[in-house]
This record gives sequence, structure tokens and C-alpha cells, in this order.
Amino acid sequence: MNYIYITYDAITEFASDRFFQSAEYSESIMLCNILRGKEEKWQHNKIAFKLVKNGCFFYTEKLNKKRGIIFDLSTFEGFLKNENERIITIFQKTIKYAVRYFEKLPTTTCEKLLPGSTTIVYPFPFTATKDVDKVLIDRNSSKQDRKDRNILTVFFFGNNDKAKVSFTNLNKAIEELVNIRYNEDLVNGTKEKRQTALLVTDLNTLNISIDSKIGYENWQYYLTENQKQFVTSLIKGPERLEGAAGTGKTLSMILKCIYILKSKIDKLEEYHIIFITHSLATKERIIDIFQNNWSEFENYQEKNGSRPIVSIFITTLQEWSANHLGTNSIAENEYLDKDASYSKAIQILYIEQSYDFVMKNHWNAYSLICSNEFSSFFNNTPKENLLEMLQQEIAVMIKGRAGGNFDKYKMLNRPQYSIPIKNDADKSFMFVIFNNYQHSLEMVGQYDSDDITLSALGQINTPIWSRRRSREGYDACFIDETHLFNINELSIFHYINKPEEQNNIIFAIDKSQAIGDWGITNKSLENLFNISLNKTEEHKFKTVFRSSPDIVNLAFNILSSGATLFTNFENPLDYSFFNFTKEDDRKCKKPVYIMHKDDDTIIKNAFDWADNYSKEMNCLKSNILIIATTDILLKEMESYAKRCHKPFEVLQSRSDSKTIKQAIDGNKYILSGIDYVGGLEFDALVIAGVDKGRVPPSKDSNDGAYHFMNYAWHNRMYVAVTRAKYAICILGVQSRGVSPILESSIYYRVLDYQE
Repeated sequence: MNYIYITYDAITEFASDRFFQSAEYSESIMLCNILRGKEEKWQHNKIAFKLVKNGCFFYTEKLNKKRGIIFDLSTFEGFLKNENERIITIFQKTIKYAVRYFEKLPTTTCEKLLPGSTTIVYPFPFTATKDVDKVLIDRNSSKQDRKDRNILTVFFFGNNDKAKVSFTNLNKAIEELVNIRYNEDLVNGTKEKRQTALLVTDLNTLNISIDSKIGYENWQYYLTENQKQFVTSLIKGPERLEGAAGTGKTLSMILKCIYILKSKIDKLEEYHIIFITHSLATKERIIDIFQNNWSEFENYQEKNGSRPIVSIFITTLQEWSANHLGTNSIAENEYLDKDASYSKAIQILYIEQSYDFVMKNHWNAYSLICSNEFSSFFNNTPKENLLEMLQQEIAVMIKGRAGGNFDKYKMLNRPQYSIPIKNDADKSFMFVIFNNYQHSLEMVGQYDSDDITLSALGQINTPIWSRRRSREGYDACFIDETHLFNINELSIFHYINKPEEQNNIIFAIDKSQAIGDWGITNKSLENLFNISLNKTEEHKFKTVFRSSPDIVNLAFNILSSGATLFTNFENPLDYSFFNFTKEDDRKCKKPVYIMHKDDDTIIKNAFDWADNYSKEMNCLKSNILIIATTDILLKEMESYAKRCHKPFEVLQSRSDSKTIKQAIDGNKYILSGIDYVGGLEFDALVIAGVDKGRVPPSKDSNDGAYHFMNYAWHNRMYVAVTRAKYAICILGVQSRGVSPILESSIYYRVLDYQE
């Protein structure tokens, strides 16, 4: 096969059909097999395929012989040397350029018009460490005595800008094109199948999200092959679900639960699932999604001590832990807070109180024997950053790995990016702060989330619980957002299931969404879950459904920047793919980074941009999120909104569905601190206060603190930008300068930078 010719009518169909956007759909796999010459099998309800002597044609009932695109396979090898995922990306980026070319629309950031008649399309994100592959397209074909035809010729793939185009195969294709006729037999042409296609088209045009109330059965239509395999397979041991933000991990977990429960109900088999979330707000959102997609959910929900023969129990780990402390069960007023996320916020206040006391009464003596790095850390690190690192040290290292034992603590290996502890005196001083913190909790008779988790671990790691597990344990444990749990919390999961089912742990993870280096490696997951990852079924989701290609490229560059700086920083967007159709693309805007003179101007422009976007795109205000990078900036935003009578709500916790519902009901903007935006999605967002010295905090602070905060801010920015579907506006103060996290995004023109 020397060429592949696609008429304009088929071009628009390929660009609009969401099942040709990702190689994880069966339709795309079938297309890839034809593009690389592997097979000739084709079935589609609108697009016809015909093999001729020297090549092949794709066209539809609305056959347009005046416009088209030809892939000249004598010089273009983009389909031969690549995997399906890359083939679909190359194909779609080229096809969508053709749509813009024929409709006279502006080019995008991945397209470049060279002097003369050549266009370059960059199908993959730029990184400093990789060669840049490109597609070369000739726009001059219409001038080669083609009468009134306008045809694009795709003639090269690679990193050579000087390849030459030939029109030999184009001439052959035009000779064959004269004989091409549409025949219903070349598509799935039965009346019954055409009626089904109409129903499918209705679903295909829906603007869906995880909150869409379309029902379990209709979700099957949208699932990729990878997702279907995960959702519709029975549980036979541990399963690890990996994917970047917006790839559908949480929804797939929920659909798998429904699939398993429905199959057990049909068979009248007793079966019990526990679904564990990180916070009460997330728990309520998960329950909402179950209710929206399974009408019988409440009949099988375990609650108030009632457990149907087939059941699902949705809970937080802190709730479950507190309920399994036996006779030592704690009273309501003994929690720092019943919500683990709120509990950790209150924990910071107690740590600050202990830190202030110990620094005032003990630091002068300890500063004489502590290491220089440790002393510099305490003397030079901004307090807000220092408290965040102290909280992690107490939770992960002292309580989690050492169990509050000083001798064990001294023997521990250190996380790579953490407090610079170099000798026993440093560790001793840390324990003085820890002991004062614990004493403060004891004085008010309260327990933090780590106390509750570790106490539960002590209770259930006993012969008594081992016996009760057979009756009260679960057949499968689903863990959403595993990356948000610390090592203490992860230690408890493999005790929750029945003894014979203890390996049935299904967990979703994206370590790039965890704020900071928690030291959670594959090896630690094996030990904590008591499983072998070599024997764990892995499901990797690569199709990003939530965000536009430009937004995914921005997130990719942020993570690539982190991976360059930190050896253990992961980039789950490597080889990710998009699911945006031609219609979706028209709603998209290139991400912008705009610098202003001061914070007051930033805040005003944040609301101005949101107002303009809402009007221009006919978008509800509640579909726009305005993020502040600091608590002070958030308070100033609230004050401005009140003064200017802007309708708004403020997120109170991560995945705060209650506040979001209030915003939707009143069509109000949603304001948030940057740590509360995970698990949500919006049409557009503004991030205010992204500049040098603030994101991340200034490098003038101690190196250890700076590395930790830099690491954490790469995580935060990745989580923040992946909340947006179509548009992002980032705002900073000009006198501060550009945030280092965004420098590569500006360099590679992923961001439209404006001063």
C-alpha cells in the first residue's frame, strides 16, 4: 500500500468521533491496523473503507472529492515505526490540522507554518531530554494542476525538516478517486445498525464528566478497552490502577464495584465490599456518584450497623479505625476532628504551639550540638513551610515508621526530600517537639488521625480480630486515591478483608498527586499491603478525558520539570493520550500566564477573566474555579468579592461536594486554596499568585526546606491545572518574576506568556 487517502467528509468524521481519539478504544485499534498495513478489516456505521490497487480510501455518504488529505507511505513512516498509542496521536493531530486548514481556523501551539508551502505538526509534548518528532505536510498540492481540488500531502515523520515532497502517489490517488462511489454495503449498513448508530451519536455528543447522571449501563459505551477489562473482570487478587489525573480511575473503581455487586446479586452469593476514601467530603461525593448511576444502590449499602447479604460499605479510614477499637472506642469529643483532612489542619495548630514552646525553652542549648544543616533549617525556613515539614516528620517518620519509639527513629533511613536531619542530636530535638505535641493532645484529651489509625492497627493485629475477620471482614477492599494516605494509614488495609481474601485489595494511585515526598515506593506498597506487585494485576489508563491537549501539555511540562529536578518524581503523563473531539477543541483556549503589578491587580483580573470567559463561552459561573496559592491571597479574594458583589462560595475541604452544590444552585464562582482542589473538575480555572518566591517559596530559605517545598509545589501545580477542561489563566506579580515551575512551559510555548 503506497498511500492512504481521506476525503474531507471522512476527515471531519474521524475528528469528531470520540472513539478514534484514543488507542484504548477498539475502533482506534482497528484503524491502527489498517494504517500500518497489518489488516484490511473495517467496520463503521458512517465511514467507508475501500482498498484499491496502490492504496486505500476513507470516505462517507457525503463524499467530497474536492478536498482531502493523503498520507504518502513511500516517504511517510509515522505509522510503521510506532505503537498504537503514538499512531493515533500522530493521526489525530494531523487530521485536526486538516480541519483547521480547510475551515480557515487559526493554528494551535503544536502547528507551525513554514515559509513556502510546508506545515509542521508536533504530535507529542516537548521535553528538553527528547528528540522532537514532527509531521511534515505540503499545502501546495492544489497548485499542481489539480483543477479546483485542495489536497494536503503528508510526506514525512521524524526530526528532519528538509525532507522533500513527491506528488507521484497523489496523482495515482486522484486517478482512483474518480471511480470512488459510496455504497452502503461498505459500512455497517443494515437498518437496525443505522438506528443503533443514531442512539450512539446522541451519547457521543454529551459533554460528560464523572458527575454525569447517565447510569451504569450507558457508561459502558464510553469505557476504553482498558477500562472495560478492569471494570468487567472478577477480583482474583490485588489490582493496581494507575493513571494521570482525569483518566477515569475513580469512576472505573465505582463501576467495577457495581459490576461485582450486580453479578453477586444475580447469583445470590454473599459478598461484601468496603470502599475507602480519604475524607468525609470525598466519601459523600463517592456516595453521590453511586446513587447517580445505580438506582438500587441504597438497597445494598451497609450503614447504621445493617449489612445486606450483598453489600458495599463506603467509609473513611479514620471512621473505620475508630469503629474497630473495641472497648477502647473513643468518644466524639476526643477526635481532633472526625474528618481526617480537617484533623490534619488542626494538627498543624498543635504542632505550631509545641514548636514555639520548644524553640523558646530548648533551642539555645540544642543549637550548640545540632548539625549545621539542621540549625540552618530551623533558623532560616519560613514558619509556614517549616510547620508543614514538621507535620510530615511526625506523621510519617516518628509515628508511622518508628511507632513513637526514639531508638527505632534513630535507625530509620531518611526520605530524600525532608528535614535535613544529620545526627542523633538533630533527632533528639525532633523528639522534644514530638513529645511536647503529644503532651498537648493528652492535656486536652484528644487524638489525632495517626493516633486513631495506629491504635486501630494495634487492636486488629491480634488473635481476637483475626477470628472476627472471618465474620466481619470484607471480600474486597477498594482504596481511592491511595497516594493521599500516609504510611501509618496504608499499614492497616490488609487487615480489613477476610483472612482468605486479604489480598483482594484494589487500589488507584497517581503518586504525582501526593503533596511532597512521602517515601512511598513500590517496595513499601508491597510490604504495607502484604502483596507481591509482580503478582498484582496492573491496569494503566493513558487516555485523559478531562482536559484539553493544551492543558495536558502544560501539566506534562510541569511534571517533566519536577522529574528533571527530583530523581524519584514520576510523570504519569508520559505517552498519555487525549479524548477531545473536533467540537471539544472549539471550546478550548491556550493556557495563559499574565503578570500584573501587585496582588490587588491580580485579584481584580482573576474575576475579570472569569467574568469574560463566562460571557464569551456561555459558561455557568459555578463551572469556573478561582484558586489562591496562599491563605492570605484567598482572604483578600473573599474581601474583594464581597465588596464588588461577586457571587461566590469557598471550598472548605478537598472534594467539597456540598459547597459545589450550593455554588451550582446559586450560579456562583467557586474560590479555593490550592490544597483543596483535588478530585474536582471545571470548565475553566484561574490560579492567582503564581510567581517567583511564592511558587515555590524563596530559595533564600534552607536548602532542605526549599527542595521539599519545590517538590510539593510541583505536585500542587500539577493537581491544580488538571482540574480544568478547556481553559486556564495563571496570574503572577511582575516584580516577583516568573515561577521557576513554569519556565520550561514558557520556553516551549505551552503557555501564552503576557507581561
